[in-house]
Amino acid sequence: MKSILTTRMLLVVFVFLGVFSGINEVFAAKRNIEEERRHARLRATYITRLVKFIRWDENSTHSSKPFNIIVLGNEDVGFVQSLEFLVKYGNLSVNGRSVIVSHFTNSQSKKAIQTIKNGVEFIYFTKNSILNASDIMPFRNGAMFLAEGRSFVENESGCIGFEESRNRIKLIFNETCFKRKFAKVNPVLTSLKSVVEVVKPN
Repeated sequence: MKSILTTRMLLVVFVFLGVFSGINEVFAAKRNIEEERRHARLRATYITRLVKFIRWDENSTHSSKPFNIIVLGNEDVGFVQSLEFLVKYGNLSVNGRSVIVSHFTNSQSKKAIQTIKNGVEFIYFTKNSILNASDIMPFRNGAMFLAEGRSFVENESGCIGFEESRNRIKLIFNETCFKRKFAKVNPVLTSLKSVVEVVKPN
C-alpha cells in the first residue's frame, strides 16, 4: 500500500514539474517575442533618425521624388509597421522631400528589384530576405544597405548594421560608405561612441 502511495506521489510530482516546465517555456517564448518586437521598434526609430543625420548629394538622388526606404524580405515582429508609423506620424521629410516606406516580401523580389532600379535611398534586408547585398549591388545607384549584425558591414558590403549587445542596439557604420560623395553622415552621430562604431570592412 505504501509503495502504491509513493508511486502516486511521484507521478503527481512529475506531472506538476512537467506542467511547470511547460509554463516556463511558454513565458520564455513570449519574453523572446516581446524582446524581438522591442528591438524592431528601436531599429525603426534609429532609421528615422539616420534619415535626418545623413546629408545626401542631390546629384545622386532624385530630388523631386520621395525619399524611399525599401524593406526586403518577410518579417513578423512589427518592424515595418513601426517604421511606417514613425514616418507617417512624425511627418518625416528630407530637404522638402516626403519619406515613404515600401515593403517587399520574398515573393515580391522581382518587383522590389524594379523599384530599386528606379532609385531609392535606404535598403533594409530582414533576416529572412532571400535577396542579399550582392544581388542588389548592380542596381544600387547610391542606395545605402542596412541590416542586422556586424558581419553584414564587415563582410557583406553593408553600410549600417544593427548589433544587439547587452540589451541595447549599437550602430555599426561602414567607413567606406561615408567616404563616397553621395552621402555624408553628420559628425555628431559618429561621435556618439556608446551607440555608434565606425569600422573598415574586411
